[in-house]
Amino acid sequence: MARRRVSLSYVQLAIAFFICFLFFYLYDKSFKNDDDRSSFEKFNNSTGAHRFIVPNIIHFIHYNKNSQLNFIDYVVLIAAMRNHQPDMFYYHTDIVDYKFSGKYWDWVKKDRSLWSRIQIKYLQVPTEIFGQKLNEEWRYFHGGDIGRIHVLMRYGGIYLDNDAYVIRSLHKYRKFECVLNWDENQFMGTQIIIAHKDARFLPLWLDSYRQYHPDEWYYNAGERPTVEILTKHPQLIHRVKGDFGADISVSMSLYDNPTFNWRHLDAIHLLVNHRVYMDDNYNKTPVFDENTILNYNYPFGEMIRELLDIHPPAINRS
Repeated sequence: MARRRVSLSYVQLAIAFFICFLFFYLYDKSFKNDDDRSSFEKFNNSTGAHRFIVPNIIHFIHYNKNSQLNFIDYVVLIAAMRNHQPDMFYYHTDIVDYKFSGKYWDWVKKDRSLWSRIQIKYLQVPTEIFGQKLNEEWRYFHGGDIGRIHVLMRYGGIYLDNDAYVIRSLHKYRKFECVLNWDENQFMGTQIIIAHKDARFLPLWLDSYRQYHPDEWYYNAGERPTVEILTKHPQLIHRVKGDFGADISVSMSLYDNPTFNWRHLDAIHLLVNHRVYMDDNYNKTPVFDENTILNYNYPFGEMIRELLDIHPPAINRS
């Protein structure tokens, strides 16, 4: 009788192992289907996948820049590391022999965890698209617009503009095929793009450059893909409204609204290169660095001081 009970327990154990194996096999198979391009034909970008399908890599494109970081480059990098924790940072640059020079790279090197995640990838600046010469004056800007599509189609991941500041983790968006900020009654934003390398929208966006408008700053980057692709096929992306801080009025609140609450956003476009003509207070603080930020009394100052854990010097009232 005891032997029969032992035999029965072995049978029950074998059945249990088989059920577990079958469950995990089917579960893993469903994971793999998420990564197959064909599966995106019926992919739901409203609910997303049941796991991460976008690699945890943050991409920056540094065209027409030297081997140094400036202060904004540095704080954007630190914010992304602290608030999101990617596996890797890929810096795509047109510099063949990148030197990692300057004090801000020296600061980065002191953080071993951060420094170990940084890689340089050579990315040639486009001169034309589908046989159409890029506007020479805007070559690096239009080239960067094209470059980010190529980068995401090759690697997948999270593209950030050099002044796109991560406030909260972006991991929740890694379950979607493609994620863009697209506010109501506006064109899509390209400051932050989160995408699987086989996202259906990316090749359609690239192909839309067959009608390239060299004299229009944002036509091919934002206007045309919004009008010709997204308004007709909104299911191709997970639409973010407002939480990436892409609206100009939201960005400028960092510099002109002392009571602006930025903490509820997932990210914000700093628009630092446009302050010269948009910020009435620009002449008072034309350059941000670790010194000028100490006494900058608008929300951007608060944001950076908190990130870097620095404080304004105490006022001696004696």
